[in-house]
Amino acid sequence: MTEETHHHHHHPGGERHACCDHHDETEAGLKIRLAFVLCGLLCLILSGVLRWARPGQNDLAVFWGMIGAVVSAVPILRDAVKGLRARSENTEFYMNQFITLAVLACFVSGRYVTAGVVAIILLVGHILEDRSLLGTNEAINSLLKLSRVRARRVKDGREEEIDAESLEEGDVVRVRPGDTMPADGRVVSGFSTVNQSSITGESLPAEAGAGAAVFAGTSNLTGSLEVEVTKTGSHTVLGRVKEIVEEARGTRAPIVRLTEEYARYYMPLILLIAGFVLFFTRDVRRAISVIVVSIPCTFVLAGPSAMVAALAAASRMGILVKSVRFFEVANGLDTVVFDKTGTLTTGELKTAGVHSHNGMPEDEILALAAALESHSTHPVARAVVRAAEERGLRPPAAVDVQEMHGRGLAGRIGGREALVGRAAWLQERHVPLREEAFAELSALHVAVDGVLAGSIYFADTIRSESRTIGGSLRELGIDRCIMLTGDRQGVAETIARGIGFTEFRAECLPEQKLEAVRGLKSAGRKVIVVGDGVNDAPALAAGDLSVAMGALGSDVAIQTADIALMASDLSRIPHFLALSDKTLRIINQNMLCGFAFIGAAVALSGLGFISPICAAFIHEFGAFFVIFNSARLLRFEG
Repeated sequence: MTEETHHHHHHPGGERHACCDHHDETEAGLKIRLAFVLCGLLCLILSGVLRWARPGQNDLAVFWGMIGAVVSAVPILRDAVKGLRARSENTEFYMNQFITLAVLACFVSGRYVTAGVVAIILLVGHILEDRSLLGTNEAINSLLKLSRVRARRVKDGREEEIDAESLEEGDVVRVRPGDTMPADGRVVSGFSTVNQSSITGESLPAEAGAGAAVFAGTSNLTGSLEVEVTKTGSHTVLGRVKEIVEEARGTRAPIVRLTEEYARYYMPLILLIAGFVLFFTRDVRRAISVIVVSIPCTFVLAGPSAMVAALAAASRMGILVKSVRFFEVANGLDTVVFDKTGTLTTGELKTAGVHSHNGMPEDEILALAAALESHSTHPVARAVVRAAEERGLRPPAAVDVQEMHGRGLAGRIGGREALVGRAAWLQERHVPLREEAFAELSALHVAVDGVLAGSIYFADTIRSESRTIGGSLRELGIDRCIMLTGDRQGVAETIARGIGFTEFRAECLPEQKLEAVRGLKSAGRKVIVVGDGVNDAPALAAGDLSVAMGALGSDVAIQTADIALMASDLSRIPHFLALSDKTLRIINQNMLCGFAFIGAAVALSGLGFISPICAAFIHEFGAFFVIFNSARLLRFEG
């Protein structure tokens, strides 16, 4: 798969899988089917009563039996005609052909009661199947219902309760303890803890004070907040999650397409077997039984029911999967490539030490640096200010501060000219430096009145779960873990040793990361690329499977990757791979049991051990085995 095509196939337009097409999954559709079942059943009961009460009027009993069979068969015939008109590659169409054929065969041979009973059993079975599948879909819908909430809008000092959908950007809403956030926003006042597990799957609540970002669908726990709305409706994180989950539910995996590919050969084969049975036994009932037990319901449901259940389980864990086919892709992977910053490390810089060059005390160097850096929002600047606060230092006031983005800051402190920045920039400002200063990419240098006073060194913080990720992935069959980073060799080596990785590449630009992934793929490796979706988009696009971390507050991460982890938790990657493995195992179990089941039932029907009515019950048993076997995935905890 080339990089160019990789991100244009997430949402195949108009694709629907058989699970979603499976009969009429709306409540109204189920009620109509039930009405036909009851009417047909009444007619068949009337036929039986007449046969018993008035043995001489057999024609009347046969007439009511025929009416019962026709009424029961109407929804099935309607589905078959609809499928014929659509002429889609949908196994549902082949399945309805089977049922129609079986009912018509009963009709032609004058077995109206049998035709009616078979139709009723199959219809009731389908209604129950749909209820079961609705249960599987309900697990996904519970995520989608989170946005249907009321909001308390504050206008001119008054509070009014409105529907969350009518909120607009800039509105201020009051969110009390126990309320659900109605939209994405920024906290204006108040302090609380917020449970984000509905989106991230992370059970620990996050603290939210003035200025903090909050997201639609999360629950406010302890305090009252006033929140300014920044995004509403489908533009919120939850809105985008909803769209992606809905689209994922409508995609099909290759294993499902394969089933549909072979479905066209399945019907002629079964008709051939039924023809042989009829020719050698001269017993229409046996031929009808063969057709009924062969209805390919187990194959129709085998893949989609498992995929939808897996999608629901992944969503509950805060893993956003863009297409069900990625569950299948995940099974062939053998190499994982990690971007370092923000993935294996937190991306939060901390000061690792302060070094004085001309005898100035370390605290004074740090205080001077913090005085200038407090005027910048750069991550390095925030780390310097935080380090000064931790040491209890009070930085002096700085005036005439100028920032050269990504290079350094200049200003005046107590009448002295101070500079803080990278080695190359200080040299441009005619500050004499030693040669080794240029090797330290993760260092800031402080100069006062043109003389180098000291250096501040930084280190990135390794995520706690990074230390065990290699072992967890090896247990799941991934034998190579590689770290790519733009950091210099020494820093990369320290971090790789800290997390137990033997393979790493340092000083990589984004295009070099892309080349590294392409090189692995051309060597025949199946590669999963894990990043934060920001500076590693090309490498993510090149992998067989891409995972973006910490997507809750990042539009880029949700858009870029095949799979987005809503929380910054690396342990979700082994969970996803284990879930994919279990999903494919369950699909294979469903297929294997379906084959064995139908093979045995066809043989017994041909030998005359199974009647058409019994065949209908057996068929439904097979369908329910598949549904309940797939539903085991809903309980997956990783």
